[in-house]
Amino acid sequence: MKLTFYGAVNGVTGSNYLLESGGMKILVDCGLFQGSSSIKRMNFEELPYSPADIDLVLLTHAHIDHSGRIPLLYKKGYKGDVISTKGTKDLCGIMLPDSAYIQESEAEYKNKKRKRSGLAGLEPLYTVADAMTAVSRFIPVKYDDTVRLNDYFSVRFKDAGHILGSASLEIWCEEEGRTTKIVFSGDIGKKNTPIIKDPACINEADYLVMESTYGAKRHEFKENADDAMFSAIEETLRNNGTVIIPSFAVGRT
Repeated sequence: MKLTFYGAVNGVTGSNYLLESGGMKILVDCGLFQGSSSIKRMNFEELPYSPADIDLVLLTHAHIDHSGRIPLLYKKGYKGDVISTKGTKDLCGIMLPDSAYIQESEAEYKNKKRKRSGLAGLEPLYTVADAMTAVSRFIPVKYDDTVRLNDYFSVRFKDAGHILGSASLEIWCEEEGRTTKIVFSGDIGKKNTPIIKDPACINEADYLVMESTYGAKRHEFKENADDAMFSAIEETLRNNGTVIIPSFAVGRT
């Protein structure tokens, strides 16, 4: 078994891992690089593998830093399916075409400037048509079902408690008479989150690939969080101030 990291290494976006065994190639996540202009430019670099050679994509959850380059895979020749939970499939049905619309709009805006300067136009990273192709190839599976993928790999999706449909992946690789288990945590949620279930517990693995964006940060659970928020709003309004609540569109708002 061989594991190669192509994103979310020394950074927090662009999750993308390649798992290989017995000539089979499986991608775990294929997310957009997000952040500064220099980080976003990484999305336009040549993919470090041939999408046409990939056999399957496993997706932990729908956030764009994990799913956002899947339409690019299809644009570049990927012919396989995407395995995810149903919640992730449903969210990607909204988010990937929306991401593609943003890619097209940004390319259109840049090309207006380039045309005035006599420069050639730029292609969007991918189009809405590419995104719709990707969405049509999602295959949903249930939490806790062990799914045989091929002669070498099996996978089980466990609830990660992060957003709707989010999962940690238990993957078993069978080669040369030996079974090796590798776990990809995906993004793990907190306990006692409204609507979302608590993260499921995984008790054992030979190898663990874990998201660690907040690995050095303690999240204090505030029992009276609502009261604290309302107090801050009321105090701000009493002082004739403006209340701004920044919030991620998916999984926070």
